[in-house]
Amino acid sequence: MPRWPGPVLAIGGAIVAIGALATAMLVTEGQLEMDDPSILAWLALAGAMAFVAGLVWSAVRQLRVRAHLAPERYRGPSVFILLALVLVIASVLNAPFSSDATALLFGDGELTLLGAAIILVSAQVGMLFVSWLLVFRPNALAALPAFGGTDPVGALRSGLGWGILAWFIATALSAAVVVLLEQIGFDPGLQAAEQAIAVVEPWLVIVAVVILAPIAEEVFFRGVVFNAWLREGGRRWAFIGSSALFAAIHLSVVSLLPIFLLGLALAWVYHRTGSLLAPIVMHATVNGISVALALLVRFDVLRLPV
Repeated sequence: MPRWPGPVLAIGGAIVAIGALATAMLVTEGQLEMDDPSILAWLALAGAMAFVAGLVWSAVRQLRVRAHLAPERYRGPSVFILLALVLVIASVLNAPFSSDATALLFGDGELTLLGAAIILVSAQVGMLFVSWLLVFRPNALAALPAFGGTDPVGALRSGLGWGILAWFIATALSAAVVVLLEQIGFDPGLQAAEQAIAVVEPWLVIVAVVILAPIAEEVFFRGVVFNAWLREGGRRWAFIGSSALFAAIHLSVVSLLPIFLLGLALAWVYHRTGSLLAPIVMHATVNGISVALALLVRFDVLRLPV
């Protein structure tokens, strides 16, 4: 397979799609006139399809080229291609529920249970699917330790203990960032996760945030990204790079630094125990404490000082 079709399709498709959407915004605002604006929708769709085709082409080509590398090397597609495909899957799943996203993020409109569920789990579904299809199924990370490592009970204890400590540190850092932002006149407002906890059914929040998110994000960021970069770039790049991507995908100004540091801690626990179970439990503990407190406040069981 030649290399050039992947980048050409992906970059060209992105340019066409972004250009069509930008032009559509100008038409909507009355700054530009067109006889048939509907063509912009078709251009945006064609660009998006070309972008996805380019990503898939590049992923398949890299799998074929790297299949002959030694087993201790990473033999899968680029981490950035994997992440782009995750975002594509999440966008496709979310597309029919744009009104639900508006209701969830801005409180404008009616939020349906199905819409809330899809929005909360779409990225996690993408992470698990991409990890399985393009990394674990083709054995691109050969000779990984077992899920629970050599000591599952020890991994469980480590995850729980470090998770409690990490929650206190992350909460303190987030509070400090909020105070700092308010001092410079920036109102951080509610983050997407906080908004979801405030309006979505409690059981759905627990399933999505406390159970599915830790599993999917640890499989992807520690199981795939960390290991891929550990094998190809060394420990420093693996720790910093995987944690930076982990923080960036959460799209939170307030929590950017705390999430980056949490990512470092999760990677350290994984590297130390050799078990994905440990960071999953640690991640679930951090999310679980936050969700539990938020739900207690939501239902007036607990009142926090203002």
